[in-house]
Amino acid sequence: MSPFKQLSDEVYSTPQIFPESMDFIAENGFKTIICNRPDMEKPGQPHSEDVKKRASELGMDYHYLPMRPGQLSLELIEATKKAIENSPKPVLMHCASGTRSAMLWCFANAKELGVDTVLNKAISAGFDVAKIRPALEQFAAQ
Repeated sequence: MSPFKQLSDEVYSTPQIFPESMDFIAENGFKTIICNRPDMEKPGQPHSEDVKKRASELGMDYHYLPMRPGQLSLELIEATKKAIENSPKPVLMHCASGTRSAMLWCFANAKELGVDTVLNKAISAGFDVAKIRPALEQFAAQ
């Protein structure tokens, strides 16, 4: 079973990645990494700069867009949307479990694709995101 869960034709989410897993990620065709996990969130996780360095060595784009659980902002949503739109595809987003990244993807695409569509894609990929529906509906209506 692939560790990469597909959210759209060009965007996937996965749990925490490590510098030593970057070769495998590159071999699977990914061109861009978006890190949504804040540095030092838990002991034993790699520092984002170490993953960024390895991504750069492999010719991949890298964006550090950390999101602490429950701390979603308009700036982060816009930065995520911009990073996805302007980066080489496919894009691999990651956090601790992949769920925050999937939620961010939902918010970044809700206005364009619709709340039902983004939630269905994330849920079909295996993410428990149904609970964000009210916030997503409110955001999409703005």
